[in-house]
Amino acid sequence: MKAHSFLAMVLAFLIMGVFLAGCTPESSSEPCMFTANEDLTVYRLPDGSSGVFGTMPSGETYEVLAQTADGWVGFDPGVAQAPNVGLARHRWILLSATVSPSCLADVEVVTLAEVQADVDASGG
Repeated sequence: MKAHSFLAMVLAFLIMGVFLAGCTPESSSEPCMFTANEDLTVYRLPDGSSGVFGTMPSGETYEVLAQTADGWVGFDPGVAQAPNVGLARHRWILLSATVSPSCLADVEVVTLAEVQADVDASGG
């Protein structure tokens, strides 16, 4: 009986140690999707003064591929954009959309300067 109690105590300490170390479960493998709640203006860069790419109709759904700290989300619009690569392929909206709870926590945060560098490198 003593050995059983000792093992239970060791297991409890190990579990507590993992918890206190701040270990968290791996991030979700599900993509972060958004659906426009209204017609949205889509921009070439995460900046309201950049060129307008087009309009996303209400109800369309895309995967969030990047985000900025000030509320822009980047996505691939599924339109041929040769030779754009990397962040230069993304188009951007200010988030006025429905997203799955906290899925943005797993999405890369980028800056306007990083996006602009990829656009410049792509010749655009």
